[in-house]
Amino acid sequence: MIRKFLLLVTVLALLSFGMAASAQDMVDWTCGTVDPDTSAAITITGWEGPGEVDKFLLAFDEFFNEYYPNVEQVLNTGVAWGDYWTTLPAQLAGGAEIDMAWMHISRNDTFASNGWLLNLDSYLEACPIPGWPDLFVESMRDAFNYQGSQYAIPYDFATVGVYVNTDLFEEAGLDLPDENTTFEEFQELAIALTQDTDGDGETDVYGVSNLASPGAGAGGLYWIIKSFGGELYNEDITGSELNTPEAIAAIQWVADMIWEHGAHPTADAVAASGFGGEFFFANGKSAMHFALNDAASRMWELIGDSFAWSVVPTPRGPAGHFNNAGGSAFSIPTSAAHPDLSYELIRYTLSNPDHLCRTATMGAALVSQMEFHDCAAPPEAPYADVYHEVFSVVGGRDAIFPSYHPRFQEWSSSVWVANMDLLWTGEERDAAVAVQRVHDQTNEMLGG
Repeated sequence: MIRKFLLLVTVLALLSFGMAASAQDMVDWTCGTVDPDTSAAITITGWEGPGEVDKFLLAFDEFFNEYYPNVEQVLNTGVAWGDYWTTLPAQLAGGAEIDMAWMHISRNDTFASNGWLLNLDSYLEACPIPGWPDLFVESMRDAFNYQGSQYAIPYDFATVGVYVNTDLFEEAGLDLPDENTTFEEFQELAIALTQDTDGDGETDVYGVSNLASPGAGAGGLYWIIKSFGGELYNEDITGSELNTPEAIAAIQWVADMIWEHGAHPTADAVAASGFGGEFFFANGKSAMHFALNDAASRMWELIGDSFAWSVVPTPRGPAGHFNNAGGSAFSIPTSAAHPDLSYELIRYTLSNPDHLCRTATMGAALVSQMEFHDCAAPPEAPYADVYHEVFSVVGGRDAIFPSYHPRFQEWSSSVWVANMDLLWTGEERDAAVAVQRVHDQTNEMLGG
């Protein structure tokens, strides 16, 4: 029902953007290098599955129906996140003919440096994308630029907020946090909201969830480290800066939320509940939940009328207010059989105003073109009055992300996860011990 409503709202929203659309009516959405009668099969792969990928599939269908009716789409979407990043490198290294692939901010430099992605500079020059580069979020453009060349075109700008169960706050007589809430105050709220509702000695509702868990990479905690005044690497990424009091304090704060205060679920507690990820919050198992902006529409669908909820900004640290940022893009592998066709599809999907508002609405997404950020929250959504301020204004203003160098993924799995998991599983409770291991092994890897 909510999906149908989103489509209706999208139609109404598009009407308000009629002038923008009419200004692009004369744009030629093909580049003149592909035969309109081609009967090729274009292969597309990505991690977004049913519900998430629909916003793009509508644009894909419209493009091919209008310009290349004989082209067949071979879709391999909905690949599990972890599987995607193990199978795709193997496929591309083996020369698999994949025409278009979802790319993430954390992987772009790795894939580009390995020669797996097509340099798009010549395409951008020969057949420019309308609005590029000025209308696209600058940090996302730069994130998919490696050594001065563009290797992917961003489709969104993702920031983090805190999803809050306002019914639980009201019952506890507590005010909602805001961007001026300190980490200490946030911790006090989480402790106060943690409940054993049936008196059996087991926690039934946690104050906060989704801060850290086994297997989580460093990117998710970087904004907390920065909030405390810490850093991952030195400026030229030749060594670690993690063994500072500030970085250690940040990581200890997270670990203490789990083990000292019991206000954050352990991985075992989440598994025992039967509700992982967003379902944990949606089923009333936590009062606050850290998640990206695009979780908003899914939360609406999952929660329904079960309880009242909203979204607030992340807390403020001793070093200031920071927000975790990320983003994804469409790339063309160097082994693509139909790179020209892929580029036209990307160009159409990510810059045509006829459907950008629909894309934003369906995905609760801050699309890469900034002028459509207002479309992300339908008027009737429970988050409509706060979404733009939390995610686009405050989140965008204070957005940061780590230096995603070519060896980041290797470092994240073999150094960060291998040592930080000791904290999240409880095998180690002292953040300084885990951090020192990360620090030493980082220097060994980077030569610092």
